[in-house]
Amino acid sequence: MNRKFVSFTSALIILFLVMSLYKPTVEVASGSPTTAIFVNPPTSTAEVGQTFSINTTIFDVVDLYGWEFRLRWNSTLLDVVDVTEGNFLKQGGNTFFAKKINNTEGYVLVDCTLLGDVPGVNGSGTLATVKFYPKNQGESILDLYDTTLLDSQERSIIHIANDGTVTINVPNPVGGIWIPVNKLELLAPYIGIALAISITTLVTIVFVKRRKKVTEIHSQVNSQR
Repeated sequence: MNRKFVSFTSALIILFLVMSLYKPTVEVASGSPTTAIFVNPPTSTAEVGQTFSINTTIFDVVDLYGWEFRLRWNSTLLDVVDVTEGNFLKQGGNTFFAKKINNTEGYVLVDCTLLGDVPGVNGSGTLATVKFYPKNQGESILDLYDTTLLDSQERSIIHIANDGTVTINVPNPVGGIWIPVNKLELLAPYIGIALAISITTLVTIVFVKRRKKVTEIHSQVNSQR
């Protein structure tokens, strides 16, 4: 009984030692220490009701075969109108581009990959362009997260990701000052003029008719004499 217990304990110890020595490996491409994906421009200014665009840009990448990112914003201030593929990855050949826009929660999921047995692309350029429609005044972060870069051997490329911000202002159409427009107030002077003209015309018509009636009565009286 003791021998069985010792054997079982020894087996557990050996198993523990083997597991502690085993380290799963994940292939990671060395890449460049300066490789970055970022919102470009990092700061934007827009006006309510006027669309604007930002780029997701890659910098100093080596052998880029595929990429993916999520971009988040304040959904009370902005909606995304569209996301289009940039020209960077297309330099390597045909690509497959996909996007998912969720304006309710305020994020997009975008990914793209080269097709076929081709090498990745080196350098810097635009991965995608995101077009926004500002709904309300305020400031929103453009949060770039869950970014993935893969090389032609399907290895992850080490990189950093930098966010952006946008400030949304109310447009200033009148002398640089925003003035709330009340259409009825703008039309009031014209309504008053039109009403005055109508009353004057009506009074004139009544006067002319009465004058004509008086003239007819005088004519009848004179003819009877």
